[in-house]
Amino acid sequence: MSLPAWATDPSSLLLTEEEYEALPEDVCRSIEVVDGRVVFCESPTPAHQRVSRNLTFALLRARPEAPCLDVLQDTDMRYRHRNPHVTQAGKRFTFRRPDICVLRCLLPGARLWSGDVLVAVEITSSDDEVDFNDKRAEYAAQGILAYLIVVMDGDGIGSVEEHRLDWSGRNYQLAAVHRGSLVTELPEGLKIDISFVELEQV
Repeated sequence: MSLPAWATDPSSLLLTEEEYEALPEDVCRSIEVVDGRVVFCESPTPAHQRVSRNLTFALLRARPEAPCLDVLQDTDMRYRHRNPHVTQAGKRFTFRRPDICVLRCLLPGARLWSGDVLVAVEITSSDDEVDFNDKRAEYAAQGILAYLIVVMDGDGIGSVEEHRLDWSGRNYQLAAVHRGSLVTELPEGLKIDISFVELEQV
């Protein structure tokens, strides 16, 4: 039996930024890259996509007149800050693709970096360790002020966990667990008040 490529060449599991940019778009949409390692992403369900769409529109409507804020779905967010315990030579390309980002408006043609993002939103099932553990730690380390986890229960929303960056600037504290509706004021005066029924509607 022949061995898989990674058994004899561990570097085959790593991807540089240049290699990622050269991939076909359909491949890019199916992966994230963390410290150079490829992470495969599951395709979203129709219920997930409805909630993402409706919450994006709600956040767009809730924007204050100033400062200039934008709301994007499924956009590559390159990490500005790398693991401080890794040497410069060992630092590798990392990006995630949050379901929704609230960000400071970008200049035309600019890429999205974690330093631009004020709020990250992930829509997930109740047992997704990546969203509850990995991304929670990573987004906090990037200094993203608020992290919302929309927890799906079948085709409906069970709850929305609201996490806020604590005094250290590197960890999240659970600020609220919303049930039935999402009512909160996010950074830069972005006030949102929407029921789960509205978020779930076709």
